[in-house]
Amino acid sequence: MRVFKLALLGLLLLNVLLVVAAQVAKRMLPAYGDDDSDVFAAVAAMNGAEIANRSDSFRAGSGTAVMGGMTINLTEASFATSATLELTAVAGGIDVTVPPNWRVEMTSTAVAGGTENLTDPDGAADDAPLLVVDARAYFGGIVIRSVA
Repeated sequence: MRVFKLALLGLLLLNVLLVVAAQVAKRMLPAYGDDDSDVFAAVAAMNGAEIANRSDSFRAGSGTAVMGGMTINLTEASFATSATLELTAVAGGIDVTVPPNWRVEMTSTAVAGGTENLTDPDGAADDAPLLVVDARAYFGGIVIRSVA
């Protein structure tokens, strides 16, 4: 019984630490950019965020979800040759939608979570715009998909 009480107390302390970490992340990580910005950063800490970028010269973006969810819609964005996207999910999830004519290359690190690139590798030409994604998922998930 004593072990059970200690385990329960440990679980409670872990949850408190996660909530505090999410609030610290919300205050420390900057969020900037709007729908037409070439560069953006978004943070979802214990809540949700929806980003839709329509930039004509998209260059880079970052998204961080801590105990929350985020959707990033890049279907109306465009760029000449390449752009980068850095994504981090901690006990949360990030869903990214890209146009079908983009090539997507993803490098990822996952700890008790997962990352998936669901875009069609043969769906875009070799000279199509390239989106390079650096994804990190810790107890969460990140999915990249293209519209049909």
